[in-house]
Amino acid sequence: MFAAAGKLAGYDGVFDFKSIGLDYISAGVPYVGMRLMPALLGLAMVPISYITLAAFGHAADACALGALVVALENALLTQSRLILLDAALIFFTGATVMCWALFFTQAHRPFSNRWWTYLLLTGINMGNALSCKWVGLFLVATIGVWTLKDLWEKLGDLSITPTQYAKHFMARGFALIVVPLTVYLFWFQIHFSVLHKSGDGNAFMSPEFQNTLDGVSLGHTPRDIYYGSRIRIRHAATNAGYLHSHLSNYESGSKQQQVTLYGFRDENNYWMITRTEAAEQRVQNSTDPAALQQIKDGDIVRLMHYKTHRRLHSHDVRPP
Repeated sequence: MFAAAGKLAGYDGVFDFKSIGLDYISAGVPYVGMRLMPALLGLAMVPISYITLAAFGHAADACALGALVVALENALLTQSRLILLDAALIFFTGATVMCWALFFTQAHRPFSNRWWTYLLLTGINMGNALSCKWVGLFLVATIGVWTLKDLWEKLGDLSITPTQYAKHFMARGFALIVVPLTVYLFWFQIHFSVLHKSGDGNAFMSPEFQNTLDGVSLGHTPRDIYYGSRIRIRHAATNAGYLHSHLSNYESGSKQQQVTLYGFRDENNYWMITRTEAAEQRVQNSTDPAALQQIKDGDIVRLMHYKTHRRLHSHDVRPP
């Protein structure tokens, strides 16, 4: 949504919004047009609040007062001025609750066109809220608990036959589980289709995914590894991260350089394969010490951290 708003406003994608306080005017960023979308989303919360209160059965005066309180709410006013995802999240959360409230106004006409419309719109807006931020999971939990309460009450209603109850159960399962997940996956597909180039966020993705992006050429691990090769070592059992070290020592324990497991691509993940001391002496005394030598199965090697030139070793002192 923000990418579309920026495109319509004339944003060229060069300005990176890296930090707060940067000069938009001198850079020619069409920030007014880009801020228009969150402003409209924040403005829409006023009628949404009125309709939601009216759907829950409150008087017109109470609905007007509730909408006025939302219109004058300082945090919402401030949030609606910023180019952030929170404006869209709040809008879709409000739209979900509004459609859910309107759905209950059709409780006396189950499976009618309006009943289905409000139920499906609840699921669609819930999927949109979840697509904005995972904070939308709290909205999913709220609607889920509400649905369980409604189904529990219907279970005790003797006027509802088992067949009708099964229909209510299946309808809510489809509209409130299948539809939100479909919307969530749909926006991810749009996201992957549009954002197919390499960027600063590459490090947060797996090497397999990075290799699918334009402008990235990770290459393949060579079949033969030589002494002096720069490598990364990834934990194979859990696929949790890379062997990592950096220029910081433990404050207690061994007080030596920290060695950890890091889940993202980083320059400190690189290690160099070196020979043992005895092997280095033999190479130094050879006629061609600079010649490449492949690592063979059964060779004893040492790992040296590429950035800090410290060797990896083990001892009996536990880190803190």
